[in-house]
Amino acid sequence: MYFLNGDRIYIKPENASASLNKQVESCLLQLKRINSGKRIFKLNYFVDTSSEKNYLKLQDDVRNKIRILIPEDIIQGFIAQPPLTCKIIVEAFYYDPSIWQKTIVSGEDKSAVLFSSGETDILVGSVQANSSSECKRDSENAFKGLTNVFNQVNFSLNSIVRQWNYIENILGFDGDMQRYQEFNNVRSEVYGDSFEESGYPAATGIGMNRGGVIIEFVAVKSTEIITSPVDNPSQISAHTYSKNVLVGEECILKTTPKFERARYFGLFDKKLIFISGTASITGERTIGVGNPVEQTKTTIQNIQRLYSPEVIQNLSEDKLRPKYGHARVYVKNRKDFKVIKKTFELYYGNLPVVYIIADVCRNDLLVEIEGKVILE
Repeated sequence: MYFLNGDRIYIKPENASASLNKQVESCLLQLKRINSGKRIFKLNYFVDTSSEKNYLKLQDDVRNKIRILIPEDIIQGFIAQPPLTCKIIVEAFYYDPSIWQKTIVSGEDKSAVLFSSGETDILVGSVQANSSSECKRDSENAFKGLTNVFNQVNFSLNSIVRQWNYIENILGFDGDMQRYQEFNNVRSEVYGDSFEESGYPAATGIGMNRGGVIIEFVAVKSTEIITSPVDNPSQISAHTYSKNVLVGEECILKTTPKFERARYFGLFDKKLIFISGTASITGERTIGVGNPVEQTKTTIQNIQRLYSPEVIQNLSEDKLRPKYGHARVYVKNRKDFKVIKKTFELYYGNLPVVYIIADVCRNDLLVEIEGKVILE
């Protein structure tokens, strides 16, 4: 990761038409070569399987192979989102061990890593709950796992600066309640007023095909940190949405999604803006219904407002130049991939990017984009 004096690498199979097992082997062989020169601490696998049974088997098989390839303990996340150009993509994160001391926390499941340098601690982790057919119960268990990790290392919830929320069947319903709304209700209850003064984390809430609920997080505890929410004046903050865009029965409690559109983060000589999952929304209304090109353009324009000269000028007295570092592009329908990719490249050229099939948090949204902006 950039703020750990490292970064991320996207690893794709050498033969995109091979079987899933062959593509997994190809990625792991590449990973072994990469790790010989970099210190990897976290892996995400974007992959889908034909059943829950095969999903769990893939987790076990890959974890066993990684133990042989990489003797050090690392975090691993299996996100059931099919890539659009192959069957699996591996996202590898690495750090600089000459600056940061690494400690695995959370016992046998190795769900988090604590990095320490002087008086600064950074907690990076991932928790998963996949034992229930009900999103509410999985959400409660996932947040329980998250708070347990934080308690182990004496971190407060409001130290979270970036969060990813992967939700199985995000647009589906458990009875009368939409699953994403159930997740939001649990999140609101857990957060309480923890973020009242600091603002919420930058976050992505996105669907996956199986796996329950996965919450990834980056949290920082330091006297050196400078961080603040970044707003887009063209969008209403998600945490202040009206009831008009919240799904579920009117008589049942419905809370808003608790995240910021983006978050500025400065630590030592590293400055960046975390871009939350962003879609084609103006105010709180979806723009370009049924039109993937218009939605992609509006999404990118929303993102660009989050690192406009006016925004950057208010964030720091330094004269900083923004550089979009990487992106994930979540595509709702495979048929829209080519036009979404072409539109994205008109704005960002050959920027490192992965395209993934995933349900976005509204039925009428066709694309969602996230990433980070490095300020130099």
